[in-house]
Amino acid sequence: MQLQKSSSHTSSSRLNRYNVLGMTALSMGLLLYGCGENRVTQCNKFVTVANKTKDLVAPKDAAGFTQLADKIDQIRTETQAIAVKDSQLKELQTKLLSMYGDVSSALKAQAKAVEAKDTNAQTKAKQDLETAAGKESDLVDSINTLCAK
Repeated sequence: MQLQKSSSHTSSSRLNRYNVLGMTALSMGLLLYGCGENRVTQCNKFVTVANKTKDLVAPKDAAGFTQLADKIDQIRTETQAIAVKDSQLKELQTKLLSMYGDVSSALKAQAKAVEAKDTNAQTKAKQDLETAAGKESDLVDSINTLCAK
């Protein structure tokens, strides 16, 4: 009888131990998952900052180009401040930062060309701006595709 009692006690003890280990593992997993930002949270931050470009208005004069460049620089700074852990999203962040930098530089060059009334420089700055801004669509598509996963 003792042997059966001991065996019964052992399997009950083993079952309780597995329950405790399972609950501990589940708790640790949930705790670790909750500690860091996931891709969705990081994507939402990108979308919030990037959507600020929708409110920007096309400039009509040199001062407008400079103001727009300053706003793009501010959006670039906000984008850079987003802490990204996901390697694919980090790569897209780098490309987005580069694109914002190129747009800002082209806008500043456009402002200088307009002030100097240099049509050749205006044409060059306009081409640079179109090239830089042309990257936005592909980047937005890539971010949306990645964030939809």
